[in-house]
Amino acid sequence: MATPDWRRLTDIVMAVPEKVYEGWNSREGYDNHTIFGKKYGWDGVAWCVMFDWCMYEDAGLEKIVPKVANVNAFTSHAKSKGQWSEYPSVGAWVNFGHGAHTELVVGFDKNTVYTKGGNSIRAGASDSGQGNGVWTHATARRSSRVVGYFAPKFPDGVCPPTADPKDKRGGKAVASWRYSKPSKPSGGSGSKAPAFPGRSYFLLGASNDYAKQLQSWLHKGDWGPDYKVGPSRTMTDLDMKKVKALQKHYLSALGPADGLCGPKTWQYAWEVANGKRKK
Repeated sequence: MATPDWRRLTDIVMAVPEKVYEGWNSREGYDNHTIFGKKYGWDGVAWCVMFDWCMYEDAGLEKIVPKVANVNAFTSHAKSKGQWSEYPSVGAWVNFGHGAHTELVVGFDKNTVYTKGGNSIRAGASDSGQGNGVWTHATARRSSRVVGYFAPKFPDGVCPPTADPKDKRGGKAVASWRYSKPSKPSGGSGSKAPAFPGRSYFLLGASNDYAKQLQSWLHKGDWGPDYKVGPSRTMTDLDMKKVKALQKHYLSALGPADGLCGPKTWQYAWEVANGKRKK
């Protein structure tokens, strides 16, 4: 059975390492320059909405959400499409503080909504409200800070876990849903690698079984610097160099050689490791 769109999206979101992503300079402090802004195409500005969009784009779901960089803009879009709710659902974009901030819903229960978002700060920390990275948070569902939720309709027609008793996507409301890690990737068969899980699994510092699977292919294909120990579950600078070596070799197909694994890089690494493509 195919993995539902909402589940693939959530796996991608949860695979993003929680850490500071912004650059820093002594004149401005944190500067809003991130890999997410570059991917979105507008770097150096507030990027909480951009992070939401990037996660959907990473899952191949960018067509069901607007490419906007403003919380109120996606709120207006959601209301015009009948996709606005006062209840949380997994994958929804929450409007915090009447347009001040957004994060993606990754779980909820009777009293709390659990979110993960960009341009935010670690829970309990403070940086004058500027934001600097990707972090998870727990917020009271009835907090005045929670304005509502943009709940897109997924292409496969499967409604994500929802607390909305009248969810227009056809789902039955549940009392709670909390995230658990996905199963391990299969080895692939035929002419294709296992389904690409999303770029977030291969960011620097990401730790998961997909990262180890990619590393094993890179190791077998003899790309880039040699491992001193061997493949692991965590993406390191050495692993990024190995990815870049593969991308440089097949630059016309896999460029740019930035060390970030995408679906084609994933496929090529598998093909070389399994004798499906000559080096």
